[in-house]
Amino acid sequence: MKRTLYRREPAPLPELPHISTRPVNDEDDAVLADLMERAYAGTIDEQLGGNSDGAVEIAAWRPTAVPDASFVIDQDGLRAASLISRHGNDFWLGYVITHPDWKGRGLGSAVVAASLRALDAPVLAAVTDGNTPSERLLTALGFTPVPN
Repeated sequence: MKRTLYRREPAPLPELPHISTRPVNDEDDAVLADLMERAYAGTIDEQLGGNSDGAVEIAAWRPTAVPDASFVIDQDGLRAASLISRHGNDFWLGYVITHPDWKGRGLGSAVVAASLRALDAPVLAAVTDGNTPSERLLTALGFTPVPN
């Protein structure tokens, strides 16, 4: 599948409703894996990294994870997550995950905004072409497509 690369330079964020977030921790991995599988089921990204196994995806993210810039919304269970990784000098928004029952309520924007505030650095994100919700979320938070 084709992907579009997005980039966001450090800049003020748009005004967002306050939603409490916390940094991700190692104990979150199993719940993140389950959340990922639920969130991506039936979407264009359902196959995740080619295997549709959230545990494999989270394990693959961990070696390059930036836990201090990765956030979750934990209200009676994990509802959303923004997982940041670092490759060389680049920060990547690897995953934005929102529980299907909570989509469309600003939780994805809240966790990504928390990540952007923690980094205050350029951030890259690759979005599968046709993933309109992710494209809208990134654009609303100031990401722009990178020309090929």
